[in-house]
Amino acid sequence: MGQPRARRAAPPPSKTLEDLRPLLVGPEQRRIRRLEERLDQHMTGMVADVLPEAVIESRKQGEALSWAMEPLLSSAIHESVRRDPAAFADAISPAMGPALRRSVACILRTMIERLNQALEQSLSPRSVRWRIEAWRTGRPFAEVVLLRTMVYRTEQLFLVHRGTGIVLEHLSAEDIPVRDPDQISAMLAAIDAFAHDAFRAEARLEQFRAGDLTGWVEQGPMALLVAIVRGVAPQEYEIHLCETLEHVHLLYGRELADFRGDPAPFSGSRDLLAGCLRQQRKEAARRGRAARAAAVLAAVGLATALGVWAYASRQNQRRLAEAVEALRSEPGILVISAERRAGEAVLTGLRDPLAADPRAVIARGGPARSAVTLRFEPFYSLAPQIVARRVERALRPPPRVSLVLRGNTLVASGVAPERWIERARVAAALLPGVEALDDGRLHAEESIARVRAAASAIEQAALPFDRGAVEVAAGHRARVAEVAAAARQLFARAPEAGMAAEIRVIGHADPVGAEASNRALSLARAERVAAELVALGVPADRLRPIGAGVRRARSVTFVVDLRAAEAD
Repeated sequence: MGQPRARRAAPPPSKTLEDLRPLLVGPEQRRIRRLEERLDQHMTGMVADVLPEAVIESRKQGEALSWAMEPLLSSAIHESVRRDPAAFADAISPAMGPALRRSVACILRTMIERLNQALEQSLSPRSVRWRIEAWRTGRPFAEVVLLRTMVYRTEQLFLVHRGTGIVLEHLSAEDIPVRDPDQISAMLAAIDAFAHDAFRAEARLEQFRAGDLTGWVEQGPMALLVAIVRGVAPQEYEIHLCETLEHVHLLYGRELADFRGDPAPFSGSRDLLAGCLRQQRKEAARRGRAARAAAVLAAVGLATALGVWAYASRQNQRRLAEAVEALRSEPGILVISAERRAGEAVLTGLRDPLAADPRAVIARGGPARSAVTLRFEPFYSLAPQIVARRVERALRPPPRVSLVLRGNTLVASGVAPERWIERARVAAALLPGVEALDDGRLHAEESIARVRAAASAIEQAALPFDRGAVEVAAGHRARVAEVAAAARQLFARAPEAGMAAEIRVIGHADPVGAEASNRALSLARAERVAAELVALGVPADRLRPIGAGVRRARSVTFVVDLRAAEAD
């Protein structure tokens, strides 16, 4: 038996990529799973730890985060207020309540103070002048009393950043209407820059005046304090402004140096600046018996003045109504409103440039007892009288031309040069209120002259005849053609001149022979010439043969009768 075969060794098992993956990426996968578990369990805490530091770092780099978060916060606040207004009101009531109470108390205190001032002055001699001033200017009597009894008062106060000219804070007296502080600041900055550039480097605006107001400008290294004062403030007031501005620089020096356009950090300066809103009134003089007597007389005078004023007011109102009625009846004038303002009548409306002067119309009813202000804007009136004036001014017709407006049609008649007629046809189409031009009775001077020239040429022609003949003498027949041409021209141009024409063809015979035969011969000669003219194109109905008998030498003459053409 042969030897048994030796067994072969088993091949090692094959390794795949899945078997190698735990060895290659196993540690990283374990770390990723631990990181995911940590994020799931501690995400809120990690964000809470990082968020404050991120916000602080963003603030150091700029305002980008604030600008990005502002729409979200604004939307959230609006939605919260819409859903639960009561909760929002409860949240702000602790801050709004004291502010509202303070504002109401300030208003009541001001009203009581003004009432006291008005009562103190209501029976004084000066009150009569002040009441007249209040009526004349349209101001309340209490306001006039306040202004006349005041030495000075600060009406507005501006804290302005020096570098940018932006208003950081603005205060005003309680009865002063608030205007755009940025516009006023820009004006002050422009004036200050002009003074600085135009005169010398150290020149700065310190004071300026505008009517009864004086502007005090206190200059600081980084801010300006501008006070608008009515009246004459003492010199101590300037010292107070300077001290206040120094205090502002001391408290807000860093904010002023880092200012980037947001005035919010300076809102806390209102209480500091409020101390600059000062006022000082004149002390009321003591009144004795003489003052009371004067007060009684003043009251009587005031009652009399009020009666006179009431009567004059009624008269002025009646006069105003009459003036308005007169203006409304005037063509080309449209009154829109009529009212009285501060003792004067103000009329507004529209006026055609060709209409009568409104002041002249008002003066027809007598002199005005009060001032009248007219505010009339121009317009084109389509009233027939105004349209007729507009036509006369635009066309300037010759003396022998008549222009009449019938509805919207302008009817022109008469005699005018051809050049004027052509210009009138073009201009009439452009005039407001004129839709058509009827010039059927308007005739050109040149056409009339041509018609008369043709008639004169015909009347100067005479056709001779041989004795006893009814035919034109030999050698003169060409004249018949000339007369025919002139006649055709006459009848063609007569309508252009507004005329109708007729030609009398008159035959003549010499005295030889009997009168009856001569008359028959003269008529035969006229009829013969008329027939030849008709043969040459002259209308037969415009020719009238006449036998004149023995009046002139044997011939045929012509007489042209011209008359105005009958209207259609």
